[in-house]
Amino acid sequence: MSSLKVLTATAAIVMSTSVFADIRVADTHNGAWVTVTENGQPAANASVSVANVPQQRKSYKTDENGRVFIPLTLQNSRSIKYKARTENGKESSRFAFHSTNK
Repeated sequence: MSSLKVLTATAAIVMSTSVFADIRVADTHNGAWVTVTENGQPAANASVSVANVPQQRKSYKTDENGRVFIPLTLQNSRSIKYKARTENGKESSRFAFHSTNK
């Protein structure tokens, strides 16, 4: 009986993580291209923001391909936390390292 509970709990966790948004970040010289997907499909009109850069308080919307460019002006290399929220309310976040030495 307890193995059935473990199996059920594992299945619930796997199913719940498959509905979250996914964020991919490509570092560039002046910012980052952020791609948001939901269930493997591009998430158009997802809201993307940067959480740990005080001068970057704006939220950006993805295009029909789930992509958006976020301009960044950094004085030194650091890890940036991106947050995304899809139109369906799914949320995700990811850290990405950005280097000033390009």
